[in-house]
Amino acid sequence: MRLEINPGLEIQLSQVTENHNCVVVDDFLLNPRDLVEYAVVHTQEFVMLERAYPGIVLPVDNHLLGPLHRFIQKEMTRLFPFCRGGIDFHTQFSLATLQPEDFTWIQRLCHSDPRLEPGRVNFAALLYLFENPEMGGTGFYRWKNPEFWQEMSTRQRDNPDAGLEILQEKFQMFRDPPCYMTESNEAAELLDVAPARFNRLVFYPGDLPHNACISKPELLSSDPALGRLTLNCFVSALPKP
Repeated sequence: MRLEINPGLEIQLSQVTENHNCVVVDDFLLNPRDLVEYAVVHTQEFVMLERAYPGIVLPVDNHLLGPLHRFIQKEMTRLFPFCRGGIDFHTQFSLATLQPEDFTWIQRLCHSDPRLEPGRVNFAALLYLFENPEMGGTGFYRWKNPEFWQEMSTRQRDNPDAGLEILQEKFQMFRDPPCYMTESNEAAELLDVAPARFNRLVFYPGDLPHNACISKPELLSSDPALGRLTLNCFVSALPKP
């Protein structure tokens, strides 16, 4: 697999909150279909994680992703408060596959990417690699009671069902049939949506609550050529002094 980044990119920066910006870059790669083909060839190597992602993933070796890493180091450090050096990258293909009836309760909510090391900051680059925009973009949110949801998230780390009775008693949304989160609800306020578009890159801070904004889960597929395939690059970096 080889990444060829479009040399004529237009980077669009938008403000989501007072402290969080989001970047959208269209037509990011010259060869996006090569990545889709790579994922198709390695279909049998996708695995289901134990964490909250509602689907299957395929880790990608960093040595295949040099152009993406250099783009993040050169361009994104101009726009976001992290240093160009000392960055750790973890990248995977992700394929949302779960139907809402198979969710644990936390999969019904937006989430923030956990900080793996103290003193570092997290960012994420997401590349849409599917044609049908109806499979959903990425929503950005603000928690209505962040301390409460942090406590509930901690409870379910060892037991995915821990805390569900409390949530069903407290919130109507947990008494209703499960669904992907696509709008404001009792837990969080929807601030913005980055619509899906084939070969669109979205870059954002990992501590900004976000989720796959999927209103038509019946369109999801475990076939990378047909499903909601994305390339996700997680960035752990040193904050600018």
